[in-house]
Amino acid sequence: MRITKRHRERGVALIAVIIAIAITIAITNEFGTATSTDLTAAANYRDQMKAHFLARSAQSFGELVVRIQQRLDNVKQLQGLVQVTDYADTLILPFCGSNAEVHDLLGPLADQIKGLGADVGTCGFDGPFKTEDDKINVNCSNSQTAWQMVYAAVGALIYPPAYDQVFDENDAEGWHRDRQTQASAIVDYIDSDQQHLRDRGTSEDYPYTELKDKYFAKNNYIDTVGELKQVRGVDDRFWTLFGQSFTVYGGCKLNVSLLSNTQLIAAVLFLAAANPNDPVVTDAKRLYLLASYIAKSREFGEIFTNLDDFIAFVKNPGASVTQLAATGQGSIAGSAASAAVSAGLPGLSQNIGLVLDKTKLAQIAMTGPRRTYRITAYGEIAGPVDKDGKPIFPPIRATVNGVWDTKVVPQNVRRPPVPKGAWVFEKEE
Repeated sequence: MRITKRHRERGVALIAVIIAIAITIAITNEFGTATSTDLTAAANYRDQMKAHFLARSAQSFGELVVRIQQRLDNVKQLQGLVQVTDYADTLILPFCGSNAEVHDLLGPLADQIKGLGADVGTCGFDGPFKTEDDKINVNCSNSQTAWQMVYAAVGALIYPPAYDQVFDENDAEGWHRDRQTQASAIVDYIDSDQQHLRDRGTSEDYPYTELKDKYFAKNNYIDTVGELKQVRGVDDRFWTLFGQSFTVYGGCKLNVSLLSNTQLIAAVLFLAAANPNDPVVTDAKRLYLLASYIAKSREFGEIFTNLDDFIAFVKNPGASVTQLAATGQGSIAGSAASAAVSAGLPGLSQNIGLVLDKTKLAQIAMTGPRRTYRITAYGEIAGPVDKDGKPIFPPIRATVNGVWDTKVVPQNVRRPPVPKGAWVFEKEE
């Protein structure tokens, strides 16, 4: 049978339509995917902005709590007794908590008060407010009067025989350091001169310019404590052991009212001992046992309002805890002291105390209210959920980490009176 031209062209229109439909479907799918992606990205940007402002709101609330604490600290009778900053995470719940948290906290009263809770998300603090006052401020190496305190404190921090292996072996760059050299390297990196420990006729001989990545000593204040990793000998091993003991904020003296780091407490005891050859000082186990009781002293209700209180506790911690257990019955601190006595904690039954020299102690330590507060505030926005109520994506969170110094005067004050206190460090993540 002969096939005509007309018959051969049959189906061309159908093929053209199918091709047109396929192209339209592809374009539609691409448009739909792009639109969904844009909508998701816009929602994420929106939630990130909400989380940002919630975190800033929590940070502002933290500043308010700190300023209230400053007012309380100005009342001598209340110093050390009232610390509202310890309850900041509870105080912020009515303003930043979820509906369930607000109702759990306030009960039926929550329905009678408008504006409670954060309708768009939640905010608060990542843990309690911390302080930098219980660390060695290495920036004091740049002070004509305080550098010796930093040098002595660093030397005492790293002196225990338990760290011999760190100083018997070379650092990660093959540089050998003894304890004295390591302490002087930290001071010389920050102090403003180029002399070895400010000794005339000497030079800082830490060949930073001979390293693979050449650089010079800062010879000035450092901005973050992490810059200490540039100092010769401060490798990962050194940083893991001692890094938590350093800061760049606050005053130059350690606040013994706030010390909780047993390494630093042992260093303070070592430097302030009336008799450097006291058996407690020469026996690292006994020294650290005493340091651990000092670190727990606040749990027992002990408040060091002055250096004499600290000296008395260190001289006979067993007697101090026993007295607290007898006079603090019915209180949380008294119960903790009673439990410690009942448990027969080592060293409380037999005195492991140490006599301190007040003059030596006053050179490196002080007492009083907190000067600095490290506050970590967050804002969080929950993502969409599926039909079972389970989140499809993790929540979007913004975190602001800041350090507030109560003695720094803000630079943007336009008219008196000038309030003391300012953020000296802020970082948002």
